[in-house]
Amino acid sequence: MAASFGALLRAFRRRVGLSQNQLARRADIDPAYVNRLENAPDDSTSLPRRRIVVALAEVLELDLADTDALLVASGLCPQSVVELGGWEPSLGLVAQVLANAALTEDERTQFRQLIDIAARRWGAAS
Repeated sequence: MAASFGALLRAFRRRVGLSQNQLARRADIDPAYVNRLENAPDDSTSLPRRRIVVALAEVLELDLADTDALLVASGLCPQSVVELGGWEPSLGLVAQVLANAALTEDERTQFRQLIDIAARRWGAAS
């Protein structure tokens, strides 16, 4: 199961050694809001807007993969998809394979390895 937005934000914040207050001030948001985000229940529907998530990611110096993870955890479109300029059908195919309940975890792992190989071949960092 994917980490909640709050758990992910907390992990990224701790990784860079910032307090909630430091993160909030650098992102120009209310420190109490950062606290609420980190401590919200996993099923919370009160998630931040894209502008806030991007500001937090910038302060945390997240790479594209971690920024995408934070955006997705907040129910938003990943930045990598935004940069494509729209939906790419190939992404849908990858998602369909990964979501296929008939696959074993070993088969999913093998598929991910193939995607990693293809991505590295054409210049993507993994």
